[in-house]
Amino acid sequence: MASVKVEARFSDAVGVETIPRRLQKHLGDIDPITTWWTALITLGVIVLGLVAPLRLDHLLSVVQTVITTNFNWYFLLSVAIYLSVCLFIALSKYGDLKLGKSEDTPEYSYFSWFTMLFSCGIGVGCAFWAVAEPVLHYMDTPYLAQSQTPEAMPIAIGISVMHWGLHAWAIFALVGLAIAFPAYRQGKPMVVSISLYGLFGERIIGSGLGRFVEFLAAIATIVGVSTAFGLGFISINAGIKHLFGSGLNTLGVLLFLLLLVGCYVLSVLAGIERGMKTLSMINVYLAGILGGFILITGPTSDLLNLMVQTTGSYITHFIYATFWTDFHDKSSWLSWWTVFYWIWWISWGPYCGGFVARISRGRTLREFILGVALVPTLVALIWFSIVGGSAQLAQINGTAPMAAALKADMGSGIFVLLSSLPHGGLMCYLVFVYLLIFLITSTDSASFFVAMQTARGSMHPSNFMKFVWGASIGSLALVLLSSGGLQALQKASIIAGAPFSVILFLMIFSLLRLLKQAYREEFGSLDS
Repeated sequence: MASVKVEARFSDAVGVETIPRRLQKHLGDIDPITTWWTALITLGVIVLGLVAPLRLDHLLSVVQTVITTNFNWYFLLSVAIYLSVCLFIALSKYGDLKLGKSEDTPEYSYFSWFTMLFSCGIGVGCAFWAVAEPVLHYMDTPYLAQSQTPEAMPIAIGISVMHWGLHAWAIFALVGLAIAFPAYRQGKPMVVSISLYGLFGERIIGSGLGRFVEFLAAIATIVGVSTAFGLGFISINAGIKHLFGSGLNTLGVLLFLLLLVGCYVLSVLAGIERGMKTLSMINVYLAGILGGFILITGPTSDLLNLMVQTTGSYITHFIYATFWTDFHDKSSWLSWWTVFYWIWWISWGPYCGGFVARISRGRTLREFILGVALVPTLVALIWFSIVGGSAQLAQINGTAPMAAALKADMGSGIFVLLSSLPHGGLMCYLVFVYLLIFLITSTDSASFFVAMQTARGSMHPSNFMKFVWGASIGSLALVLLSSGGLQALQKASIIAGAPFSVILFLMIFSLLRLLKQAYREEFGSLDS
C-alpha cells in the first residue's frame, strides 16, 4: 500500500498521469517511476556534460579513484566467484534443466543465436582493442614476461583474451540465467528485478527494491553501452581521418549522427528477426572476411604458431591472472585495465544478460552457459591471436609503427595495420562498414533492453521508447568524449557498474534456490 501511495505522489509531482494519455500510443505501458528517474538522471548527466564538461570529468575522476583505490581486490574476487558459479551450474545436474517448459524448443538456430550474442556484446570493442591491447601489453607487460621480448607476445595476447573471454561472458551468462529462468519457467515479466524472485517471490514484482534494481540496470546499460558507442565513434573517426586525410568536424559529426540515427531507426522498425538478426549475421561474415584476410596476407605460419602458444599460455596462467592484484608494485595498470574491464562487463551484465535471455528460450542451462561463455572465448583466442599478433609482428618487424600510431590515436590501430598489408587499403572500407553496423546493433539491442525494463518487462516495448533510449546512449557517449575522451568513458562505466556487483551476488542466491526447487519438481529427489 505504501508503494502505491509513493508512486501516486511521484506521478502527481512530475505529471506522469497525463503523459500516458497523451502519448499512450507511443509510450506503451511504461512504469512511470523507473522510466522518469532513469530519464532524469541520464538527462542530468548529459546537460552537465554540455554546460560544464570539465566539472563532469572532475566528478567522474574523484568517484572512480575512490572505487579503484580501495576495491580492486573486491572486483577481482567477485568476478572469480561469478565464473565459478556458472561453471558449477553447467557441470552439475542443474545443467539438464531448461529455460522454459520441458517441451519448449529454441527459437533461433545456433548460428543466428551466436551472431546475436556477438553483436549485442563485444563487436565494437573487439574492433577497437584487438590491435591496441596486444600491442600495448607487449610494450608494457605487467607480469609473467619482460616487456618487448618474444615471451611477452603470447602473454600480451592472453591478457587481451582474458579481458574479452570467459570472465566477461560468465557475467552475461549468470545475469541471463537469473532473469530467464523465472521468466520462462514461471511466466514472470522479463525485468532484471525478477532475477531476485527466488529470494523474495511475488513481493519483488513492482516493489521499491524491484524498481531500484531495474533503475540501476537501466543506468548501467545506458552508460556501459555509451562507452562502447564512444569507442566505436573514436574508431570510425580515426578511419575517416586515415582514409580521407582529416577527421570529422562539427558538421561532419552531425551528419554522421543523422546517418547513424536513420540506420538505427530502420533496424528498430524491422524488429529482432528482420533487423537485429540480419545485421548481426552480416557483421559476423564481415568479421570472418577481415580475420581471414589478415591471416592470409600476413605472416600466416607465425600467426598460427602464435595462436597455439597463446592458447597454452592462456590456459596455463588462467588462475594466476584471475587473482593477480599487483600487490607489490601497486601501479595504475590494474585499475585502468583488468578492473576497468570487470566493472565494465558488470555494467553490461543486465543488458547483455537480459538480451541473451530474451533470445534463449528452450535451451538447457548447460547449453546456455557453454554457448554463451565458451564459444566467444574460443573466438576471442582466434581473433586476438590473428589481429593482435599481426599488429605485434608489424611493430617488431618495423612494417608499421603500431605503438606510435596508437599513442597518437587509439582508434587508428586497425586501419594502420591493414594499410601495411597487400591491398589492405580496400579492407579499411570494410572495417568502416563493420563498425557502423556494430554501432547500430549494439544500440538497438541495448535500447530494446532498457525499454523492456521501463515497460514492466514487455517483450515488445514501443518503438518510440526504444528510439528515446537509443538517442540517450548516443548523446551520453558524445558528451563523455567531449568532457574527457577515452578515460571519461572508462570512468563512467566504472561508476555505473560498481553498485550492480552487489546485485549479482543476490542473483546467485536467488538462482540457486530456484534451481534446487525446479530440479526437485522435474526430476524428483535431489539425490536421485
